[in-house]
Amino acid sequence: MPASPAAVESSQESSPAATPAPDISQPENATTQEWADSKVKMWTDNSGIKSVKGFLGSFALINSWEATGPGEITLYLDNSYKYVNQGGNAWDTSLDELNGMARVMYESIGAESPELETIKFQTENGKHHGAFERARTGADPSDLDAWADEKYEQWINAMNFTYESLCGKITELPDYRKCIPTDPHAYINSVTAPAEGELLVTLSDGPWQNGTYDTQQIPGVSFVSSNMIIKINPRSQGDIEKLTVVTQDGKESNTALKENWSY
Repeated sequence: MPASPAAVESSQESSPAATPAPDISQPENATTQEWADSKVKMWTDNSGIKSVKGFLGSFALINSWEATGPGEITLYLDNSYKYVNQGGNAWDTSLDELNGMARVMYESIGAESPELETIKFQTENGKHHGAFERARTGADPSDLDAWADEKYEQWINAMNFTYESLCGKITELPDYRKCIPTDPHAYINSVTAPAEGELLVTLSDGPWQNGTYDTQQIPGVSFVSSNMIIKINPRSQGDIEKLTVVTQDGKESNTALKENWSY
């Protein structure tokens, strides 16, 4: 049977050794222009340039920026911005480029900015826009139920980041299943945490089996395990050490380790 819309079951196991939750409290100025300025300066400093005008390509069109919410910064591009597909997917649009630009900035400053939740890029007239979101709720890693739920939300957010221009907005699993019904990712039935730093993902039976994304060379469970850890860890500073995917009958499984899948 297909996965239910909820798609996530929380783990009922307890952690053998609790660790303190990370401090992700918002600094007092996380909604001010001063805070936004500091994030942009951090980015340019990390990039070895004096100002955003030192960037190349579409990045050089940045004219201004502001804090548009707690832990959220929006950068505005000149209205002369024009999307040109430079060898990407056939369905790529300006959304994909601006999403990617936001991710580039996040990868530069995210580790140093635990309060940073969302980076948005848009033209000044709002015609083109994109974003990269950490999609974090601040779950204590020793609270296995909450932590597993958080990882699932980060994964859904990452799938939307990748496929929104093809599938439309992806906020729930059925959105993705409707778009690509033969992809095993679309049949995730549960995401639980058997221990700190570990995820266990169960796949429901479905049309993904023995299909395009489930072959002898790359079984569906292997495809999902490696892809999920790659998509989640960049948004969570690499807190998944081990991710196992298993079919609902338990006959197929695969485990991806953080050490083997860089982010």
